[in-house]
Amino acid sequence: MHTFQSFARATSRHSVSSSFHPSSLPRSTSILKSPFNPFKYSPRPTMASCPFSTTPPSSAATPIPFPLPRPRFPAKFTSSLPCDELSSLGHEDGEDAVPVPDTLLSSPRMVRNAVYSFVNPEDQSKNAFLLSWNKDLATEIGVESSKIYKSSWSEEEYQHLVKVLSGGGRSLKTVLEDEKKHKDAGESPRLAQPWAHCYGGHQFGYYAGQLGDGRAISLYETINPSTGGSWELQLKGAGKTPYSRFADGYAVLRSSIREYLCAEAVHALGVASSRSLAILSTETMVVREEGGEPGSIVCRVAPSWIRFGSFEIFFYRKDRKNLRQLAEYVVDEVFHIEKDDPKDMTLFSEKYRKEEKEAEAKLTEAKAYGDEANSVPTDNTTNDSKDKEDDNKPDRPMYHNRFAKMFAEVARRTALMVSGWQAIGFCHGVMNTDNMSILGLTIDYGPYAFLDKYDPTWICNHSDTEGRYSFQQQPGICLWNLGRLALTLENLIGAQEQVDDLNWLSQQESDPTLEKKLKENATDIVVEIMNKSFRDVFLQDYRERMNVKMGLGGADELQVDDLTDIVVPALAWMDDHEVDFHQFYRELAEYKVQTAESVADNADQIETFVKKLVPTPVWQSRGDVAIEECKGWLGPYHTRVLGSKQLHDDATRKAQMNRVNPVFVLRNWVAQKVIERVTESVMKTRAGNQEPDADKDLLDRVLWMCQHPCGEDVQEEATPNVGDVCEVKRNNAGLEAYGDFVGPVPEWGQGIQCSCSS
Repeated sequence: MHTFQSFARATSRHSVSSSFHPSSLPRSTSILKSPFNPFKYSPRPTMASCPFSTTPPSSAATPIPFPLPRPRFPAKFTSSLPCDELSSLGHEDGEDAVPVPDTLLSSPRMVRNAVYSFVNPEDQSKNAFLLSWNKDLATEIGVESSKIYKSSWSEEEYQHLVKVLSGGGRSLKTVLEDEKKHKDAGESPRLAQPWAHCYGGHQFGYYAGQLGDGRAISLYETINPSTGGSWELQLKGAGKTPYSRFADGYAVLRSSIREYLCAEAVHALGVASSRSLAILSTETMVVREEGGEPGSIVCRVAPSWIRFGSFEIFFYRKDRKNLRQLAEYVVDEVFHIEKDDPKDMTLFSEKYRKEEKEAEAKLTEAKAYGDEANSVPTDNTTNDSKDKEDDNKPDRPMYHNRFAKMFAEVARRTALMVSGWQAIGFCHGVMNTDNMSILGLTIDYGPYAFLDKYDPTWICNHSDTEGRYSFQQQPGICLWNLGRLALTLENLIGAQEQVDDLNWLSQQESDPTLEKKLKENATDIVVEIMNKSFRDVFLQDYRERMNVKMGLGGADELQVDDLTDIVVPALAWMDDHEVDFHQFYRELAEYKVQTAESVADNADQIETFVKKLVPTPVWQSRGDVAIEECKGWLGPYHTRVLGSKQLHDDATRKAQMNRVNPVFVLRNWVAQKVIERVTESVMKTRAGNQEPDADKDLLDRVLWMCQHPCGEDVQEEATPNVGDVCEVKRNNAGLEAYGDFVGPVPEWGQGIQCSCSS
């Protein structure tokens, strides 16, 4: 059964408990069916938000030179949340500061009562050089307009940027001296104090304990003064952190290239993603299963890197204090949700809690006068009688406090993200909760893949032996992961309008019977949120995306039967006949309806259409069957398009479809070719080869392709400034720029899987 067919059938009812039944999800212990896991709260001494200063002294900071945008110093994240006690020792002002060696700061260890650890990137700046720079993102995060292009940098600015992004920023003495002048002038300092994030997570269905940023170090936060947008720059492959466990903290060039390019490709296809600012080659040789490989660092960017697992680590450690502090931070600083109004909370309680108690008393009294055997359910009670009893329960108004609203926003964004994945044919590969962004961003690009032929059961990660994260499982896994997040917030959500009465909440959490009531309240609220903020949002967004891809118009043209009569059957046809997912939409854009009243009048065109799409062996063995089955969905499609004033014009519909359906796709075989050629180019450079190198700017060229995947939609200047990005030439179809990276998948490139090794 193809991806959406199974998902749509599963979500045909109105309640999450039946729509997303836990038995349909791998290793599900979902809150939607099972009760929350209770635990007893045992108060214990905990470290304060930071017993030392959270404002690092300039002596411990890293200079941030031009052309990088000015930092926010200190970072809001580190100044608002609890830090690792050991790493905070070196960040007290004046005589109270205790120097801590970098080797100790970055030593793998268990970190408790903390959201992050201060840690410096390893200096890999010797002989490091820039492989690619994303000028589009540079503009978005606030790089000064005069410094967007690489050609506008001085040699000193280039060297300073490379040094900072490869971990050697603390040695920039000249920048520190310049900062004294800016400080005297009243400007905020161009300084930063890097940190690594502490979090836990479920990996392949099992809670794995402390994980954290094992090779990613957040360099600093910045705010674009023009837009007000906040961004966090992070270096992946920057060396060991307290969360590296048994790893070395490095990243190999091949995995860095994959992440650098794919983040921009997914963003360009209209799905929320982290972004890529720069990628560097380092002299570090990294040992992996395949042997020694060249090292690399990617500077990746997101508004926040907080994950589902950021909450899980405090939940499983029964650290309610820091769990709440993190939740308050996300409410205030990430989503900017308004605080609960005490007056509204009081009015709600006075109005509904009294009514609730009266209704419960009436129900108790009614049971007392009834047949006790019938009023108390037994193991033999039928489902119908249980449903009748549920109908007799009082209607319980639920107060959605700021934590419930936060969870609803996370669910909404996650639904939009995964509906985008399913529409563009993207398979993430490792959807562990530590890889799930609270912002609904696609993050942590590892063994991902874009589909080649449409196969809903496709597993892109060859380490995923059970297919937990296969393409068709992705919506359900997102729901399961949201269940894990909801579990951490259950007491805060379940407390409803009394969430700010800390004494009352502590009493509830100290008594298992009272805490059970919190969890029951949370379950009702979470189920409602899952229905509205995930299920409904997913279905609506998926319908709209697929309609646009198939030339059926936007949201204003949406018809109820489009999904069941056209989209789902078309996907089933692609699956049955091994049709390339992306080529399908480009060929469908060529289908003409103006010259035919129905598919019966379009026999020759349909035969040509099918012959182009199905592989030769399929055409030879069952071409006639493919044609007939194609008519099953193409007939309703033809009628639907021909009957629409906005869609029946073939040329207009083709242009609209080709603006959203990519001709260039970063398939695994494309990524592999790019990796091989860039690696060879890097090795030549490091060997001192002075011969002309056609692939020296290959990453810039492929980055441009990722950012402009549809060809026809590119209107900007075709030949940018020399040295800024490659020279791009296009023919009228807009496809010449993509060279050998478009067209049929070569035989060697079909079905490539990757591992988590990077």
